[in-house]
Amino acid sequence: MKIILLFIGLITLNGCSTMYLGIKKYDNFNPEIQADKLGPNVEIWEDGRRSGEKTGEYEWWYFDTKLDNGSVVVAYFWTLKAFKEIFYIGVNYDHPDGTSYKKIKFFNKKDINIEVKKCDLKYRNNVFKGDLFEYEIKIDPKDFDGFGFDITLKSKVPPYRPQDGIISAGDDFFAWLAAVPNGNVTGSLTNNGLTRQISGDGYHDHNWGNIPLQRLFDDWVWFRGTVDTYTIIGFELNTSDKRGGYSIPGIFVGDSTGVIYESFGQNGIFTAKENLITNLYKKNNETFFSKFKVLTKDNLSVEVDGYEVIENLALFEVSNTPLIPLFFRFSKIDPYYTRYKSTVNLELPSGEKLEGDAVLEIMDLK
Repeated sequence: MKIILLFIGLITLNGCSTMYLGIKKYDNFNPEIQADKLGPNVEIWEDGRRSGEKTGEYEWWYFDTKLDNGSVVVAYFWTLKAFKEIFYIGVNYDHPDGTSYKKIKFFNKKDINIEVKKCDLKYRNNVFKGDLFEYEIKIDPKDFDGFGFDITLKSKVPPYRPQDGIISAGDDFFAWLAAVPNGNVTGSLTNNGLTRQISGDGYHDHNWGNIPLQRLFDDWVWFRGTVDTYTIIGFELNTSDKRGGYSIPGIFVGDSTGVIYESFGQNGIFTAKENLITNLYKKNNETFFSKFKVLTKDNLSVEVDGYEVIENLALFEVSNTPLIPLFFRFSKIDPYYTRYKSTVNLELPSGEKLEGDAVLEIMDLK
């Protein structure tokens, strides 16, 4: 959902396909000159504010948890520099009985504080702060119709980013830091006037950039899963033709001791896709698959198999932006966001084979 909100915000600023995809000549992505200066150890300041105040810059801190009763809670704190600085929080809550709550709340700049040296955000009485190992995340029920929570997220897996976490083409970039790849969640949740204690597993990442995503990428596949004591994150980002049409794969396997395996880029990672998706998209949509495989040159293998659709959203239709769906109806631009419940199979270079659960995300930006 974090990606969807960025997409919707950028649609509002881009009223036709020419504006959506851009009209200038863009620099190509060059895999040989990606930032790689920070070293393997993530520092606390990296989860602090990374964006500036130039028009077009954006940033968000994201958290999700699957609770022990099967409920899923998501919160994301956003800042975006458009015609002015925009600040908002999005909250999603889904219960196994089918009930749900979703809201986006905008805030005035005078009620905002975002630190640079560490993750420490305050949007009025809503809080997101931590030190890469332990986080406090609070959503004030007064801002969200009586829904809120006060939780602690304790990391079980050290933070991770591929190289410096920044994918750039010329001066344009998008960046990602998995500050908490997997953690324990405890605390309280308030809903419908009742407060109860909760526990579960959680995840926190941090993203920032300076250009609409569709002007860097055509699409991507991303997944996150757990297998025994291991946490797995994998992806394949596909840059647009205007950026050279590169495929950028990556894989991370970690546990409480640190990184077990990681690789990023085209040197030694091979991907494959199976199970053509035939019943979700419109006819002019690109070809996508619900099974994704990663194989490395040193014999680590991951296979993610999506078996149940969690979400499938035509992004122009869910934006609620007047006339936007009509503008694009006759174009070849037809972006979708799809998530699957998935199984994940991991084979380590030692030959050990393990199976677990994952979420597979497909993002089509065109």
